[in-house]
Amino acid sequence: MESTGEFAWFRGEIVRSIVRPRSFAKSLAREHFGLAGVLIVVGSGIALSLTIDLLVLAAKGISPTSFIARLIIESLLLGARLAVSVAVVAFVVFLGTRVTRQRDLTLDQCFNAVAFAFAPLMVTPLVAVIAVFAPAALIAVGVVMLAIAVRALVGLGLNLRAILPLPAAAVALVLALVSGSIVLGDQVSRVRMTAYAIAPQLAPPLAATLAQGKRYDLPNSTLTVPEEWVYSVRGVPGELAHFETATATLNVVTTRPEDLATMDAFANTVARGERLGFSATRDDRSVESINGIVAVDDRAVGSYEGRHIAIRQFAILIRTSGSALQFRFFDPPDVEAAYAQAAAIAATWHVGAPSP
Repeated sequence: MESTGEFAWFRGEIVRSIVRPRSFAKSLAREHFGLAGVLIVVGSGIALSLTIDLLVLAAKGISPTSFIARLIIESLLLGARLAVSVAVVAFVVFLGTRVTRQRDLTLDQCFNAVAFAFAPLMVTPLVAVIAVFAPAALIAVGVVMLAIAVRALVGLGLNLRAILPLPAAAVALVLALVSGSIVLGDQVSRVRMTAYAIAPQLAPPLAATLAQGKRYDLPNSTLTVPEEWVYSVRGVPGELAHFETATATLNVVTTRPEDLATMDAFANTVARGERLGFSATRDDRSVESINGIVAVDDRAVGSYEGRHIAIRQFAILIRTSGSALQFRFFDPPDVEAAYAQAAAIAATWHVGAPSP
C-alpha cells in the first residue's frame, strides 16, 4: 500500500508539474522530492532521445521498427547523461546563487527546479509517433514540439522564480541555459537540424550571384561550372564528378548517410576524407537554402603540406541520400573571393529527390 501511495504521489506530481506549473513551482520551497527529480530527468532524457530519433526517421521516410533495440539503448544512455547534465547545471546555478548571497537555497532545490522543468518532454514521443505514421503532419508536429519546448522553458523560469528573488532567478535562468547548451551541445544541434528537416523554409537563402558556364547533368542533380574548370571522372567511389583549375579543385560526391544521422553529422562524415592532413586555423559553419534545399555550409582556412588552403563544402541531405560540393583553393590571394566563387557555383546546384 505504501509503494502504491508513493507511486500515486509521484504520478500526481508529474501531472501537476505539467498541467499546473505555477502551483507546482510554489511547492518547491517546502516539498522534498528525493529521487523523484532524478527519475523525472532520466525519463525526460529517454523521451527526448526517442523523439529526436523518431523525427529524424520520419523526415527520411524510414520505418523505426528495425531500430527499436538501438532506439531503446540510445535513449537510456541519453537519460543517464541528461541526469548528470542537470546535476551539473543545478550545481552551476547553486554556485551562482551563492555569489548573489542566496544562502537559504539548497542544492536539492536547484536540482528539482531544473529537473521538473523537463517534465513536459515526457509526452513528446507520443507526438513524434504521429509523424511516423502521418509524414504529411511533420510541420504540425514540429509546431507542437516547439510549443512543448517553450512550455519547458517557461516551467524552468517559474521554478527558479519560486525559490529565488527575481534578479537572482534571472541570473540563474541564464546560467542554466548557457551551461545546458554546453553540456548538451550535440543534442541541441540535432534538434536544430531536425527543425530544418521539418521546416526547410527556416534556412535563409544562399547569398550568391549565379555562376556562368557549362551545365552538367549529374545523377539526380545539375550544376553549372565556369569554362575554366576542367571536368573529369576519376572513378573514385561516391564521386560523381571532379573539376579543377590551376589553383582549385571541386569534387561532387554522393553517399548514403547513416540512417539516424542529421545533416550536421552527415556533413562531418563526408568532410573527413577531404580534410585528412589539413590543419585548420579558422572553421565556420552555417545553414542556408540552395534552390529550396537546406544545405550545411562549412568554411575552413588552414594549411596542408605547408600550403595555404581554403576549403568550402556544401552538404545536402534529402531523405536517405546525401550529396556534397567540396571546394579546395590552393594559396588563394583573397579567401573571401574564393568563397564567393564557390558560392556562385553552388547557387546553380539543383538536387532532385533520390530515386525510390
